[in-house]
Amino acid sequence: MRWRRAGPGETLLSVLLLVVLAVLVIYPLVSLIYGSIRSSPPGTGEPAYTVEHFLRIFMDPHFYEAWRNTLLLSASATLVALVFGLPATFLIARTDIPYRSFAEVLVLIPLFISPFIGAVAWTGLGAPRVGMLNRLLAFLGLPWEVNIYGVWGMALVLGFYMVPFVYLFTSGPMKAIDASLEEASRLSGRNALQTTLQITLPLITPSVLACTLLIMVLSMENFGVPAVLALPSRIPLVPTEIFVRFSYPPADYGYATVVALSLIAVTGIGLLLQRRIIRTASYAAITGRGYRVAPILLGRWRWVAVAILGAYMVATILLPYGVMMLASFQAYWTQEFTAFTLDNYRSVFTRGLLVRATENSLLLAVFGACVATALAACIAYVVQRSRAPGRSWLDFMATIPIGIPGMVLGVALLWAWIAVPLEIYGTIWILLIAYITRFLPFGVRNVSAALTQVGDELESAARVSGATQWRTAVTITLPLVRNNVLSSWVIYFIEFLKELNMSVLLYSFGSVVIPVVIFDLYTEGRYPEVAALAVGLSVLILVVLAISSRFFRIRISPLG
Repeated sequence: MRWRRAGPGETLLSVLLLVVLAVLVIYPLVSLIYGSIRSSPPGTGEPAYTVEHFLRIFMDPHFYEAWRNTLLLSASATLVALVFGLPATFLIARTDIPYRSFAEVLVLIPLFISPFIGAVAWTGLGAPRVGMLNRLLAFLGLPWEVNIYGVWGMALVLGFYMVPFVYLFTSGPMKAIDASLEEASRLSGRNALQTTLQITLPLITPSVLACTLLIMVLSMENFGVPAVLALPSRIPLVPTEIFVRFSYPPADYGYATVVALSLIAVTGIGLLLQRRIIRTASYAAITGRGYRVAPILLGRWRWVAVAILGAYMVATILLPYGVMMLASFQAYWTQEFTAFTLDNYRSVFTRGLLVRATENSLLLAVFGACVATALAACIAYVVQRSRAPGRSWLDFMATIPIGIPGMVLGVALLWAWIAVPLEIYGTIWILLIAYITRFLPFGVRNVSAALTQVGDELESAARVSGATQWRTAVTITLPLVRNNVLSSWVIYFIEFLKELNMSVLLYSFGSVVIPVVIFDLYTEGRYPEVAALAVGLSVLILVVLAISSRFFRIRISPLG
C-alpha cells in the first residue's frame, strides 16, 4: 500500500476528520486556557483578562491541602491495587490453580462497574453504625467500628477498582516468562517466594511501572469515589474542589478553571512518563534462543491458592454488591432490617425523572456508541491504511483526550459551548460531545491494533482487481476487523452508560442521566433507591458484556 499516492477521497476524509477533532479536542482546550484568564463568568459580560485566578490559588492553603490529599489518595490507592493485584495476577497467569478462566472474569468485573457505584456499595458495608460490618461487630459485642469515610477508606475502595488495570498490564508479560528461568532459580536453592521476588517480578518491572503511573493518574482524576466518601466528610480533593466551585453558589468559575489546569498538567506528566517507560524499557525474557512457557505447579497448595483468591473476590465484589442488592429491597436503611419491598424498583420504573434519565442514558449509550465507533474506525483506517496528508496529526489529536481528566473536560466544554450561538449547552448534545471526546481514544486504539495485525495483501489484490478504495474498505478491511469494531461499540456503550465525571457538570433538568440521578439520590440520603438504581445499571452492563461474549465471542478491554 505504500507505493500509491493518496486519492482525493482519502484526502477529503482526512481533512474532515481533522476538522472534527479540532472542534472536539483542540477548541475546548483553548477555551479552557481562555477561561483561566477571563475575569467574568462564561457566557456573560465583556471579555476582560486577568491573572488573579492564578494568584489566588497559589496563595490559598486550601488548594495545597486539596493537592496533598489527592496525591496521598492516589499513592495509597495505587499501593492497594498493586498489593492485591499482583498476587491475584500471579495466581491466575502463572500457576495451575483450578477455575482460572472464571477467576479472570471475576477479577476484571470492577473494570466495567462505575467506581462511584462501588463506593456507594461500600458505604453499605463500612458506614458508621448502619454499615453491615458495624452491625456484625456490634452483634458480636466487639468495641470496634469501621468508618469508610476518609482518605484511607477511599484508597481501599479506589484501589480495589484499579486491580483490573494491574491484571491487564502484567498478565501478558507474566504468561510469556520463560519457565526455565524460574526453574534455574529453584535449582540454585531459592524457594518459590525468593524466585518470585528475584526473578518473576524483575522481568515484569516495565509493566508494573507503567500500570503504577496509569493507576496514579486515574486515581487523581476520579470524582465518583470522593463524591461519596470525601464530600460528606468535607475532605478537600482536587476533583471535588472543581465540582464544588462550579456547582455550589456562589460559583467561582475562574478558580475552578485554574484548578482544572493544574490537574491536567499533573496527569499529563504522569501519562508521558508512562508512555516513555513502555517505549524505552527493555527487560526481555523471550529471545531468539527459544523459550518454554509452563505454569507453576502448586501441588496440594492449589486449593489454598483458590481459597485465598476466592476470599479476595468475595470481599471486594460479592460482599459489597450483595449488601447493595439487599438494601435495594429495604424500605429504609437503618441498623434494623425492615420487611422486603419492591417499592424502590417500582420507583425506578415509574418516577418521571428516573424514566427521563433512563431514556437519556440509553439514547447516549446506543446512539453515541454508534457515532463514536464510526468516528474511531474512520480515524484508525486513515492513520493505518491511507497515505492521506495529516494522518500523523490525526493520530496525535485522537490521542490527546487520554490525558484529559473527565472533570477537566467538563470544565473545558462549558467554556467552549456556553457562549456559542447554537442550542448545545444545557442539552443532551453537550453530553454526547463530551462522551465521544473523552473516550474516543479507546476505539481508535482498539481498531488500530487490529489493523496493524492485518496484512495489506488482500486490499492490494482488491485494488488491482479494480475495486475502489471505498469498496475495498467495506468488503475486505472491515470484515477482517469486525470483532474489534464491535468490541469498541460495547466499550463505548458501557462507558457512556456509567459516566459521571463530566455529566455532573454539564447536565440540565432535561438531559439528566442515570449516574447523576444516583448521585443526587445519594446526597439526599435515599440509599435504598440508590441501591435499586445502581443494581439495575450494573445488571444492564453485565448483561451486555455477557451477550457480547457469548454470541459475538468478543473479548472486551479498554486497553485494546
